[in-house]
Amino acid sequence: MEKRPLEGQRGFTIVELVIVMSMMIILAGIVAPRLQVSPMRRVEGVARQIVSHLELARSHALGTRQMTQVVFNPTAGTYTAYVDHDRDSNITLVVDEVNALSGFGEQELGVLVQFGRGTATTIPGDPSLLSVTLTDNTLELSVQGVPEPWGTMGTVYLVHRDDANAVSAISISSSGAFKAWRWSPGAGEWQ
Repeated sequence: MEKRPLEGQRGFTIVELVIVMSMMIILAGIVAPRLQVSPMRRVEGVARQIVSHLELARSHALGTRQMTQVVFNPTAGTYTAYVDHDRDSNITLVVDEVNALSGFGEQELGVLVQFGRGTATTIPGDPSLLSVTLTDNTLELSVQGVPEPWGTMGTVYLVHRDDANAVSAISISSSGAFKAWRWSPGAGEWQ
């Protein structure tokens, strides 16, 4: 049986393919910048993540009746949770006490976010100028889930590495509540 070419059917020409590809590249160039995460959104996301981790540490302290510590390391850009798993009222910052709070361990801020204030002022009620205002950069939560020693309060400031106006903060109240704040450079205030 002999195959005959079908009349009226044809494929795409090279010129047509080049035109379609060019249009796709132009559209990608228009859409791609809109899909990028802004520096402020990136910093806010990390702040919300830290608040979630602090709430996890607090829930763990309450639920298991074990002291829990979160240590912030501004130099390394990390924070780590430790649990008094042997209940000796002494957290020794060893691997066993890091692994005791599963799913937390050592957390990194990410490549573009670091501890710092950027252009922001301090949040209301915070007199310190440090990026982490907790004593020894450590939040210790008692078995009741409140910061120890009693009355401890503090703030953790985050800034985008490439945009000093993109700043967020996490406030830690003496009752063990955590709140993420957003710096509004245009208004010059925290929201």
